[in-house]
Amino acid sequence: MRKYTLKPAALYSLGGAMFLLSAAATVILRVYLVSFEILMYSLIGLFWGLSVLFGLILLPMYFRRTVIYISPSEITVHTGLILLRRIHMKMSAVQYVTRISAPILTLLGFNFIIIRALGGNIILPFLSAADSDSIADIIDIEINEHRGQ
Repeated sequence: MRKYTLKPAALYSLGGAMFLLSAAATVILRVYLVSFEILMYSLIGLFWGLSVLFGLILLPMYFRRTVIYISPSEITVHTGLILLRRIHMKMSAVQYVTRISAPILTLLGFNFIIIRALGGNIILPFLSAADSDSIADIIDIEINEHRGQ
């Protein structure tokens, strides 16, 4: 059984993007809502509060708690923020695998694998390039062995 975790570079890039969006929103609100000071400061506080909540608390908690296990018999994903959730899929039920990646975003950990089976699918998010290649190869081998029987 192999254990995979999410790539921290994706966490850092998502957190940085949130803070950049909050900074941009602050500039835009300062330009367009100068005459409505109470509304302007309320919206600036709201944007920065949400940015801190998601960027410093919820996203790191999600990245810390998400773990993927791949064995020859099943795929298991442990994830969740407040309520922990386990997703199981038998390897014999897997029909095909799709790997999603982009050239620049691969370096930041934005590699996703979608595993489809009869009646369901599992999305494995924010993997490193090596982990996504490894998982896709393992599942392809298992699919070919299962179909060969």
